[in-house]
Amino acid sequence: MTGAIPPCQVAVVLASPADPVASAQLLATARRLATVAGTGVFALVTGGEGAPHPDATGADAIVRFATACDVTDPESLLHAAHEVVLRARPRVLLFAHDAAGREVAPRLAARLGAPVITDCVDAHIDAAGTLTAIRPCFSAKALSDWSVPAPHLAIVTLRRDASPGEAASAASPPPDGGLVLPSAPAPRLRVIERHAPPPGELQLEAAEIVVAAGRGVGSRQDFQTAIANGLAKDLGAAFGGSRGAVDLGIVPQELQIGLTGRVVSPRVYIAVGLSGAPQHMAGCSGARTIIAVNTDPRAPIFGYAHLGVVGDYRAVLPSLASELRRLAPAR
Repeated sequence: MTGAIPPCQVAVVLASPADPVASAQLLATARRLATVAGTGVFALVTGGEGAPHPDATGADAIVRFATACDVTDPESLLHAAHEVVLRARPRVLLFAHDAAGREVAPRLAARLGAPVITDCVDAHIDAAGTLTAIRPCFSAKALSDWSVPAPHLAIVTLRRDASPGEAASAASPPPDGGLVLPSAPAPRLRVIERHAPPPGELQLEAAEIVVAAGRGVGSRQDFQTAIANGLAKDLGAAFGGSRGAVDLGIVPQELQIGLTGRVVSPRVYIAVGLSGAPQHMAGCSGARTIIAVNTDPRAPIFGYAHLGVVGDYRAVLPSLASELRRLAPAR
């Protein structure tokens, strides 16, 4: 490594330039922890020298690879994070709870023999240096506290929040360059094929509005017509569905939301024909407003929803889309 890392005991791995909100929230949490601990923050970014990377405003320094790190290759990101821990000895290492963070953080913890706390919604540190992370449990029906006393390294993955939250305070972006990791070793994975979402299709985790389908939507064709090319398109929203809808072939597997799928925290979550099983609600409990449309007035989803409509979605969605467009600010 060229240069030297300043005395910053909170490290942040910024692996997704496509999600600036998640990066900003990671840095805000890191800055808050560092302020209490009386230390600083550095960010590991995955772009090579001179390459685009997530905005690291709020960090005191940037650490990067000499060449760009392919975040789709967990070995490269694992190597980078491992090098940072060995050389800088941070007290806390934060990842986003995304595909990269979910895979790399536990592997890094196993390699280092360090504790890892995943899928957290917040973290704080006390005057004695004990790091406490807060994570949902029992299908998001409760919150649990997990603590790591000083001086042990704590590895934490943080769930993306729907609200902007506090901004990471810094007078200016940190200096770029000078702190460079050697290039990662040759990857052991070989990419055979890549599947990218169609241009203009929103990513679930980053969307402010999500429309989700359950078994009650009926068929893949109905999902495409009424939701993917209907309500979601009208609202500029992302779309997905429950595991039940995925199992029936109504919704593609990569769009599954829930305990065994994606975790989303949009401003508005519209559940269509969705019963509201706890396993699904664990994936959308961070939504600020849940709107449910279901023909069964006793469906569990109405116990979670802020607004509910009992009726056939085929009759409800056109009117709902029209009213939401009227109330929503101009995009």
